[in-house]
Amino acid sequence: MPVSMDWDNPERTVIRVTFDGQWDTDDLYRMINKGNSMIESVNHIVDSIFDFTYSTSSPTSALSTLGRMESTHSEKERLVIIVKASSYIKALCNIARKLAPKTFAYILFVDSINEAYMAIARQVTAVTA
Repeated sequence: MPVSMDWDNPERTVIRVTFDGQWDTDDLYRMINKGNSMIESVNHIVDSIFDFTYSTSSPTSALSTLGRMESTHSEKERLVIIVKASSYIKALCNIARKLAPKTFAYILFVDSINEAYMAIARQVTAVTA
């Protein structure tokens, strides 16, 4: 499966989405539906890590999913952390930030999963300080 999604920790506070090889907008819609179900199953804040390390494609129609993302956005969603984004993915995310401001309000670009978890830890520290 080109896009996989699961909880990345036992506390269910982090969802990791992994893009592997070629993927398309149908994969994105499945990801949105599954993510919404996962987030609704918990009663706390959830951060998401989108790992593009092994992605080899980026559909030109990816922006067509923004309406669905924005209309189903949960207040429990916090950070969207993008790992190893190509220039194209970064450009799409910057456009998405304007078109889907709730969904992409807190987006970060990092180079590794470790950096993603460090960003989450900084956010948690900032909120509890």
